[in-house]
Amino acid sequence: MSEPTVRVTLHQDPARLDAVRDEWRAVFDAASDAAPFLSWEWLRSWWASFGAGRRLRLLEARDGAGRACGFLALAGSPGLRPGRRWQLLGNGLGGADGLDALVAGPRAAEARAALLSAALDAGGWELLDLEDLPCGSPSVRVLLELAGARGLRVRVARRFACPGFALRGTFQQHLARIRRRETYGRRVRWLGRQPGFRIEVAELGQAAPAMQDFLRLHRLRWKAEGGSYGIPTPAVEAFHVALAPALAERGWLRLYRLWVGEAAIAAVYGVELRRRFFFYQSGSDPAWSARSPGLVLLGRTIEDAYARGLTDYDFLRGEEAYKLDWAADRRETCAVRLRAPSLRSETDRALETTVEAARHAARAVAPPRLWAALQRMRRRAQAGAGPLRIGPGDLHA
Repeated sequence: MSEPTVRVTLHQDPARLDAVRDEWRAVFDAASDAAPFLSWEWLRSWWASFGAGRRLRLLEARDGAGRACGFLALAGSPGLRPGRRWQLLGNGLGGADGLDALVAGPRAAEARAALLSAALDAGGWELLDLEDLPCGSPSVRVLLELAGARGLRVRVARRFACPGFALRGTFQQHLARIRRRETYGRRVRWLGRQPGFRIEVAELGQAAPAMQDFLRLHRLRWKAEGGSYGIPTPAVEAFHVALAPALAERGWLRLYRLWVGEAAIAAVYGVELRRRFFFYQSGSDPAWSARSPGLVLLGRTIEDAYARGLTDYDFLRGEEAYKLDWAADRRETCAVRLRAPSLRSETDRALETTVEAARHAARAVAPPRLWAALQRMRRRAQAGAGPLRIGPGDLHA
């Protein structure tokens, strides 16, 4: 029997994340389709911010010469039974789309299969909840095959739609297809006449203070609606402040601010790599809402993407109207949930099915604002933050 050309090792010491930094970066840079959320910078910052109370499983794939050709990082959910449920590192808090096994090079397919097989065979788990995989990822097919061979229960569920578009032609041609193009033009002209109007992109040394300014505007934007779903707590804000310089150092941070006079009144937080722009979050001062600075800045980021020759603009998760107005396409993410056969697992599965059915029923009858508030409460609980108060205005659509 021939020896395998790819070997996988399992590490559980979080210090290993720092030890493999350069190798992880090399594999990531060679993986042309990897989302920014699979970068060492993103995941190492995530662990530093949210790793307390969790356990780590870091799987490394190496070829016959010992060179790294793949990584897969899993985090155990905190709680009374921390080893019961495992997720992809970076899932949940932070809103990462496109999580997956990271593989590259001539042994990529073999490395993917070896990493996923090792994750299933590691033992000590009841549920592998692998959320926010790209629906077209080969990992989905591999997991289904591996689960079938091991007699594991597996379910694939749709997660999020991520609108976006490929940049073809010119910005003016794109703008001509936009429903709010006339409003956009009027707002651009009005704001352009205001003293001190300008749009700036944060430079390397400005990353941390620019992020703080963005977060201020993001909080202002969502304050009237009970808080942000995407960045729900000070802990998540601190994660982005710490992450920003690391993204900027790699040349990936694209943080735009729209100024009038000495005040920034709108901001867009994006990540850009491999000629693709990923729109992460935005914010704006509601005192200026009548002049739509958020719409203007969004349009200018798209115009800038055309001017600099980018190939794709990805809005990430969420089908908000302002995204769909500009988008021409979408991709989707999914979750692959695997259960180890056990009596407790079967009991948990039955309970989860009941809870999920109740959740869908509640969403069908709950006013949208109340449902959004309940979702924010869940996110705050995940981050270990205090309770979110629901006011009377949240009880009505």
